[in-house]
Amino acid sequence: MSGLGPARSAGKPLATPDGNRPAADPVDPFSLLNLRGGNGSHGLDQDDEDISSDEAPAQAPSRRAAMPRPRNGPSSAEFQPGAIVRVKVRNFVTYEEAEFFLGPNLNMVIGPNGTGKSSLVCAICLGLGYASNVLGRASAFGEFVKHGKDEAEIEVELQRKPEHSENYVVGLCIRREDNSRKFSINRQRVSHKEIQKLMRSLRIQIDNLCQFLPQDKVAEFAALTPIELLDKTLQAAAPEDIINWRAQLREYFKVQGETEQSGEKIREELRKMEARQQVLQADVEKLRERKVIQQEIEDLGKLRVVVNYNEARTKYMEAKDQKKQAAHSQKRLEQSVEPALQAVNRKQAYQEQIKLVVADKERRLQAAGAAADAAIAQIEAAQAKSDDLSSKKEAERIIFSTKKQELSRVRKRITDLEASRRQVPRDFDAADWNRKIREQQHREREKLRAVAEVAEEMKTMWSKASESKGQEARLKANLQELESQQGQLLSQLKRINQDAAQGWEWLKDHKTEFEKEVFGPPMLTCSVKDKRYSDLVQSMLQADDFLCFTAQTKEDHKKLSDQFYRKMGISVTIRSCFTPYSSFKPPLPKDDLVKLGFDGYVSDFLDGPEPVLAMLCSEKRLHASAVALKDISDEQYERIQQVENLTQFAAGRQLYRIMRRREYGPGAVSTRVTQFGKGRFWADQPVDTSEKSELLGKLEEIRSQRASMREEYEAKEAQKKAIDREVEEIAQKIKELKSTKDELQREQTQWKTLPDKIENQKRLMAKADEELTACKVRILELEKQQDQAVLAKAQAVVQHVKLIRGIQKSRQALEEDRVLLVEAQYEVGVLKVKNSEITQQIEEGRKAVKALDVEFSRRKETAAEAAAQVSGIVTEENRDELRVKAMNKTVEEVDQAIQVERAKLEVIQASNPAALEEYERYAARIQKEQANQANQERKMAELNDRIHHIRSQWEPKLDELISRINDAFSYNFEQISCAGEVGVHKDEDFEKWAIEIKVKFRGSTSTGSPAASAPFRPSFYLMALQSMAQAPFRVVDEINQGMDPRNERMVHERMVEVACREHTSQYFLITPKLLSGLRYDERMRVHTIVSGEHVVREGTVKMNFAKFVKIQRRLEGR
Repeated sequence: MSGLGPARSAGKPLATPDGNRPAADPVDPFSLLNLRGGNGSHGLDQDDEDISSDEAPAQAPSRRAAMPRPRNGPSSAEFQPGAIVRVKVRNFVTYEEAEFFLGPNLNMVIGPNGTGKSSLVCAICLGLGYASNVLGRASAFGEFVKHGKDEAEIEVELQRKPEHSENYVVGLCIRREDNSRKFSINRQRVSHKEIQKLMRSLRIQIDNLCQFLPQDKVAEFAALTPIELLDKTLQAAAPEDIINWRAQLREYFKVQGETEQSGEKIREELRKMEARQQVLQADVEKLRERKVIQQEIEDLGKLRVVVNYNEARTKYMEAKDQKKQAAHSQKRLEQSVEPALQAVNRKQAYQEQIKLVVADKERRLQAAGAAADAAIAQIEAAQAKSDDLSSKKEAERIIFSTKKQELSRVRKRITDLEASRRQVPRDFDAADWNRKIREQQHREREKLRAVAEVAEEMKTMWSKASESKGQEARLKANLQELESQQGQLLSQLKRINQDAAQGWEWLKDHKTEFEKEVFGPPMLTCSVKDKRYSDLVQSMLQADDFLCFTAQTKEDHKKLSDQFYRKMGISVTIRSCFTPYSSFKPPLPKDDLVKLGFDGYVSDFLDGPEPVLAMLCSEKRLHASAVALKDISDEQYERIQQVENLTQFAAGRQLYRIMRRREYGPGAVSTRVTQFGKGRFWADQPVDTSEKSELLGKLEEIRSQRASMREEYEAKEAQKKAIDREVEEIAQKIKELKSTKDELQREQTQWKTLPDKIENQKRLMAKADEELTACKVRILELEKQQDQAVLAKAQAVVQHVKLIRGIQKSRQALEEDRVLLVEAQYEVGVLKVKNSEITQQIEEGRKAVKALDVEFSRRKETAAEAAAQVSGIVTEENRDELRVKAMNKTVEEVDQAIQVERAKLEVIQASNPAALEEYERYAARIQKEQANQANQERKMAELNDRIHHIRSQWEPKLDELISRINDAFSYNFEQISCAGEVGVHKDEDFEKWAIEIKVKFRGSTSTGSPAASAPFRPSFYLMALQSMAQAPFRVVDEINQGMDPRNERMVHERMVEVACREHTSQYFLITPKLLSGLRYDERMRVHTIVSGEHVVREGTVKMNFAKFVKIQRRLEGR
């Protein structure tokens, strides 16, 4: 990378427009320049004539030594805060490593297509935290990592704000594997949100096409609508207050529109509800009349209750008087017959006394019977207890007998154990026996270890033999394949790319593990139908196209990638294509293609599996790439250029690639022509005899090794069998030793435990003696309890006999009293017959009194119920009114009046019974909506005041801003003998306010985008914004494409003038070419990029602009 640095004077062209030097005051054009050479230096004193061109590279100071660059430190005051001071990339797109040191004003980046100019733009965009779609490319972040690398790094140094002491160094690291991004500011890790916050604080607007116009967005900028252009313009050129006011106005106008719509809805709703009320009016009048009648019926109902109460109260008072008179008459009757009735009363009293005595004696007789029953129960209980004690005593006697027998057995065991103790067992030495067993076990382990070693050796031999057998089979297969066409191709693949060959070998053995068939490299799976076209077909493909693998599903692609990259660690290319081969249609019919001089498309001459062919068509457009054995003529080439869909073709030994830039018009067409040589693939090759000899030698060597292995294996097998027999003998001996040892050990153990056993049996004997004594005691106790139970039974029998005798006496006395009661009842009956007439009169009187009492109670209850009903309807307000109305009224009269009102109610009927409720509901809603309407009108008034207040400030400033843009835009067009005007279209709808651009070009006026002025409108409009730009830097990529030399020169002149003024924002112009003799200013900096696949470091050293100046000086001095 190299570039032109600041000059000592400005405004002087390098040459006159016709290419000659100026006539007056000839000067050295290079005296204006301070140059930087391609060797990485940043300055070289051009007055030093002693330095030869050959020595310059060696003696030129290094980049860092010649001109130290700011890295996160104080920088030039010429840079505005947020301007880009430096950009550094590593493993980014085409760059392995590069660093750009930028100027504060105009930076022109030039270089041929494909050298990495747009990559600098990408680095600025991605490095400052913006997405790739801002560039017009929807690529994943990992695709910006240089091919063959895992990570890419970007470092963008931005000018600091005055209040900060250091520049902002924004870092970005991109990982290819997972498309991840990691950001940093001044080497400190930060989040993406913090990067966005910093960009907002510096007003960096990479997502604004008026500030950042990459190559792939030029057409999008030209297609911006006037409304969008106004939005982008204000973001780019307007101060914060104008942008904020516009945002407030947009919000207020939006709310105003919503409020107007809401108000219209309210008014419409009011009209509907009022109309509905009118429809309901007739029914409402009827319902109101019915309501009056219903109220009258209700009032009559209340009056009826009061009248009914009055009648019930009158009847109650009459019944009360009648009852009182009857009771008085009955009392006089009873007093007159009282002497005659006293004798009957006395006899009845005697009768009642006898009844009481009889009842008492009956109760006493029942109590005595219950006591006798209780005595019987006591007798039965005593008998049961005696029986139970007898059973327990028998059980204890059985236990006594058992314990006695057990005591005899214990005494016998003690005698036997003492006899055994007197017999001494055989000698036993546990340590000696253990030593003998361990010796045999040690021998056994040694033998088993030897068996294991022999078995392991045999296993290793078997594994080697199996591996050797597999190697032999593979060598045989390789020999067979080597003699076949496919084998020759595989051999060629191994020589070209060992990883791809290794992947193909694995895939052949695991094809069934995938969802669909996975295909190997096209050099193996495809072929050319006609060998004459082999070189032409191969010229369209790169090395990766021949060596890649093709998967048909995403899951297969993922599985194959995991196997190759993670598990096997090989570097191969894997591709997928989900579009069927039949979908790739040629752009021209075959007949039209032949007329252009071609023999057909590449896909016509290529044979192979359809998924592989579809992948190649998707990646390399083989279905749209034409080929011809003969070269094409100039006439055919002109006709081919007119076919838009035909972008590459091969004819003879040349490959043509056509590039069209539609955004610059139909004439922006360029063609790259390259020569191609003999293809490396799809060619018949003889069998490699050296490789065949090598394979035969390896095969013979493996067979010899296998024979030797077989002999060793048989010897080891015999050795293992012999050791196994020895192990069995040792195991049998160990078993015998352990058996003898266990027998002796048991004898010793049993003899040593005899004293404890004897002592234990003696304790059992003592315990048995104690249990026998206790058993005797329990038997005696049970006998004592049984005697007591027999005594209790006898006492209960005596008591029962006494109770039976008392019952007999009570029954006799009761019978005597019952006879007396019968006599008294007879005497009372005789007296009652004698006084029956008197008694009948008294009884009739009593019945009459009782009947009157019942009637009195009924009328009293009726009056109480009526009183309760009255209390429910009578209030303080209606008490007097109801009392007056009820006077001289009967219930029948009130019922008749109610019937009359009900008849009226039947006559008056409404078609809608719910009309009154609906009418009142509408009235409430109308009142509510009227309140909402008043609030809405008040809100609209407030909004109008706010809009008027803000608009009165914003609109003049907007007009002033657009006027300044118009002045600059008009001036730019005047320089090319045209006219241009920028204004604001002020629509009634605020959202439709827009930038209105008018251009007059050679006598025609247009407000659109006329073709003649299309190349100038974007560039001139962007230049018009330069002096007002709010962003610290602006980027324009290839904006000068599509202009003729005259207009490009005028545009460049104006661009330098605008971008190199003091106090303007930093400006980047990216272009693949520049005319000679263009204006140069001391504030501009030109960066020439020398980069590419075949550029080596030695070549960049030769790109020394200092040497070029010396050569030019010598040529002009001649």
